[in-house]
Amino acid sequence: MGCPCDSFVNSQEWTLSRSVPELKVGIVGNLSSGKSALVHRYLTGTYVQEESPEGGRFKKEIVVDGQSYLLLIRDEGGPPELQFAAWVDAVVFVFSLEDEISFQTVYNYFLRLCSYRNTAEVPMVLVGTQDAISAANPRVIDDSRARKLSNDLKRSTYYETCSTYGLNVERVFQDVAQKVVALRKKQQLSIGPCKSLPNSPSHSSVPSASIPSVHINQAANGGGAFSDYSSSVPSTPSISQREMRIETIAASNTPTPIRKQSKRRSNIFTVVTNPAHQRNEPLPLRVVEMPKHATYPVWVPEWQAEREFQLMTF
Repeated sequence: MGCPCDSFVNSQEWTLSRSVPELKVGIVGNLSSGKSALVHRYLTGTYVQEESPEGGRFKKEIVVDGQSYLLLIRDEGGPPELQFAAWVDAVVFVFSLEDEISFQTVYNYFLRLCSYRNTAEVPMVLVGTQDAISAANPRVIDDSRARKLSNDLKRSTYYETCSTYGLNVERVFQDVAQKVVALRKKQQLSIGPCKSLPNSPSHSSVPSASIPSVHINQAANGGGAFSDYSSSVPSTPSISQREMRIETIAASNTPTPIRKQSKRRSNIFTVVTNPAHQRNEPLPLRVVEMPKHATYPVWVPEWQAEREFQLMTF
């Protein structure tokens, strides 16, 4: 006989009109475990004694840590198979406190799940149901045995529930959902900080040698913190042919690193090489010859650069 809750699983009440993250929880146990009654009580708030041999697929929107999630519940009709093991985010193992066979079945199902999936990445909850316990049908699984089984199941949380009047039913599903969310956050943190984006300075087309020159220019002009290239560099007339000849003569007299041999495309900075610096001679202040359009000389400290000066023309 099918589970009565099958009739409402696809009703409008359980169909969301927006996209929310999914949490996939599998429910496993034998036909005497009371797992179908547990699921039905959680979804509808009512008790149904019949167990569904085919299982079922259900969904419910829940809130975990202020975030909405779509909880997908898969009531498995038999032992966990490969497809089930690959699908789940978490597993709830269910047995009946008055049924020894259902208790033994749990560990067998756990071992089967381990053969398909690394259980370190699957949160687990163990549930002992007491729906059918009465004076004529006493409890046969004591608390110590149940606790030991929960330790054997990678120290899973253990709950005793009663679907007849709803004891701990809500807590089981809320707890397993929180375990999945916590594991996802932990996995995201373990990935580490994001790498720099393709359009960041370390990946941009601007040569690395030009970046310090902007910084030196800002210091010489009283600039503040490093800012956007376009906003920190004023417009400058083109370099004259006379300046280009001076630069060529100076470069031919001094060895230049290979990475500096390519001609600069920018017309903003004039490069002046100082041979005295390579001979470890004192580096006094000196006047740099300025373009024709300059109206006054600029005194530049020699210590502003290691091997060359990057001076802006006015």
